[in-house]
Amino acid sequence: MNDARKVREVIQAATDGVTFYSRALEKVEDPHVRRVLTDMAQHKRDLIVSLRQALRIDDATVDPDGTFSGAMRRAYADLLAMMSSDDDKVYVGQLEETEDKLLANLREAIEDADDPAVVAILQSHLPRIKACHDEMRALKASLSA
Repeated sequence: MNDARKVREVIQAATDGVTFYSRALEKVEDPHVRRVLTDMAQHKRDLIVSLRQALRIDDATVDPDGTFSGAMRRAYADLLAMMSSDDDKVYVGQLEETEDKLLANLREAIEDADDPAVVAILQSHLPRIKACHDEMRALKASLSA
């Protein structure tokens, strides 16, 4: 298993999240939702910086604009928002799916990593990423109620 490849996948998923949260902040209006999205984006930035520093992964190995699938998710959310009367609900729903992907990537990287030091670094981020996932799921449910 190539630990660096798996960590790059986690970084790329987090980068997709930062990009999407930033885009959503341009569209949502509710102050509470804006605060949550701002916090979520910052947690993703912190994860990216921490993993890059701890594992010495340079900027050249990760696309700063995110992945193609991340760009497609943002475009899909924009399209849904154009057809919806509730942009906040649309973006939160799509962002919750982004959280799902990041959490799955992180768990997979932990499970597949060979180096105990890499596993420890990844595990140290799991509680915060899980909390972000759960918070976004709860926000999605509250907007759907």
